[in-house]
Amino acid sequence: ARYKGLLKNDNQLAMLFTLANLFRADQMIRQWERSH
Repeated sequence: ARYKGLLKNDNQLAMLFTLANLFRADQMIRQWERSH
């Protein structure tokens, strides 16, 4: 049960990490487009 809980938390962390990366990439692209 403990292992399953860890796995669930890992998946949530991975999702948040992916979303954060996508958000950051989007911000960078917008800034780059604005400066060119």
